[in-house]
Parts: sequence; C-alpha cells; structure tokens
Amino acid sequence: MTEADVQSIALFFYFAFLDDQKAVEAATQALALGRARKQKNPQLKSSVAIVSATKMTWDKYKTRVSRGRPNTSVESGWLIPEGFDLGPWRDFQKSASEDELLTVIWSKILKMEDDDISEGLGITQGTIRYRLGRALRKLGSMTQNVGKLKHGATGK
Repeated sequence: MTEADVQSIALFFYFAFLDDQKAVEAATQALALGRARKQKNPQLKSSVAIVSATKMTWDKYKTRVSRGRPNTSVESGWLIPEGFDLGPWRDFQKSASEDELLTVIWSKILKMEDDDISEGLGITQGTIRYRLGRALRKLGSMTQNVGKLKHGATGK
C-alpha cells in the first residue's frame, strides 16, 4: 500500500473516532488487514481493500469510543487548520447512524468512488448513494444551524 493509502486509513479513523490514540491503534490494525488483502489478491483495488479493512477494524473498536466526545491533543501530531471548527462534525458524529458516518468519511473525506465502497462492503451502489444522501442532508442541516447561530449573534 502507498503512503496515500496509509494516510487515508489514518484519516478515516481520526474522523470516525475523534480520538488520537484509538485512531492510531485502529489505523495500524486496518493497515495490516489491507496489506494482507492486497497480498492475497494483488489485483484488488487499494480503495476496496481500504474500505473493507477500515470497516472490519471499525467493528472491533466502535464500542470503545464515545462518539461526540473528542479526545484529541495538539501533541498527538494531528494538524487541524487554525480556526477550523470541528463542532458540526462532532455533532454529526454523535447523531448520525454508523452507516451514515462511515459512508461520508469514505465518500467525501477520502474521495472514494461509490462502486469501490460498495465492493468493499459487499452491498449495492444504490445503498451507498441512499446512505450518503441521507447523511449529507443531516450534516448540511447541522452546518446551516451553525451559520445561523453565528450570524444571529452578530445581528447580520
């Protein structure tokens, strides 16, 4: 797997968990799973292997993480741009279904194709599109509420 694949796996778990330590721990396991899948089947697209490996690892870790309660630190090495507000994402992470959360991460953050996500999960592309549409509507309403609160507070 390439450096970009490693970065994708790390980003997946950072946004899924918002917990530095668990993200690193889970990413290490998912990377090993992804590499093993690629070794067994060299023709397998990396993105399909990543989806499959991150989902399997997510299933192991999801009960150990409090969604919506970030556990991050500046010292951990995760660089979030200054002024970037994780508030709407934190709210989305807490309220979204597991399927919605993971689909948004794969599709919009990691920029994976619907067919690769569906192949990695063993479900239809239509199901992926449905989950993504539902999730984006939910996330969109959360970001609109943040904008209304900011503008409402300043009187603009």
